[in-house]
Amino acid sequence: MLNISTVKISYNKLLARLGYYQSKTRLDDKTAGLIRENLNFVQKIIKPKAVVAFENIKVIDNKVYFENGYTIESSNVAKLLRNCFKAYGVCVTIGGAVESKRDEFLKQKETFNALILDAAGSVAAEETITTANLQIGIYEEKNGNVLTKRYSPGYGDWILESNKDFLNWIGAEHIGIALNEFCQMQPEKSVSALIGVKYKLIC
Repeated sequence: MLNISTVKISYNKLLARLGYYQSKTRLDDKTAGLIRENLNFVQKIIKPKAVVAFENIKVIDNKVYFENGYTIESSNVAKLLRNCFKAYGVCVTIGGAVESKRDEFLKQKETFNALILDAAGSVAAEETITTANLQIGIYEEKNGNVLTKRYSPGYGDWILESNKDFLNWIGAEHIGIALNEFCQMQPEKSVSALIGVKYKLIC
């Protein structure tokens, strides 16, 4: 279903991530050159991948019951999916090359280059999940359905530790994603999200 092999990193979004705003900040040529050079490098080494799962669901009180037996207990998630009949789980990653090069820059005390790479990697991961979200939305719209906003483990009362079961349901290991002891995803520049599907109301 998903085709995210090509993801474009937005220069303007990278500037914003770094705290520079086009309308307020004038960059000197050296700084602008460094940012563009690192952005182009990151664009070449990212390897976007995605995996998706979906199930019919039922929401009862503060629990979401998936057809295959998976359950989420969270008032925030239950509220999000209250009027939904199906939910998607999506996990994306851009691979580990960016963080490896970032760490190399840090060891060499090239802090600014490391900062740019880290920010560019974050923008790339966000662009990847956004692309996946849009593709799911296009598919569901053809079937007369609409999506909720996306929601991730670690927000509200959906505790970060829940990401383990969530990733197992999605099958995130198939794109090389694992959790460390703090339940953070590895590679770092990875994002998981839940998206609800409901029938489109025609007024």
